[in-house]
Amino acid sequence: MVEGGPLVDLLCAAFEAAWADAVEIPAADSLEGAAPPDRGPNKDDRALLALLGSGAKDEAIARELGLSERTLRRRSADLMRRLGAANRFQAGMQAVRKGWL
Repeated sequence: MVEGGPLVDLLCAAFEAAWADAVEIPAADSLEGAAPPDRGPNKDDRALLALLGSGAKDEAIARELGLSERTLRRRSADLMRRLGAANRFQAGMQAVRKGWL
């Protein structure tokens, strides 16, 4: 049994992060046709959208946000998927339409 200390703190933080992103499982026997909830942007998403809208290059955005370029591309792709956008311009337009910016 582990009591207190950094390991317990780390495990608690990991659980809280996973719990924050959790969604309720529908009562139906089948998940067919169930759509994930439309989650709005968090502060990191808003910062990324602002930098994408500024026209900055990936390298500069990654440096500004303290991310690797690979992580930046992954987060950008996720954001564009959530917005239903094929490119950065469409992502900006959709973000404005949804009130994200």
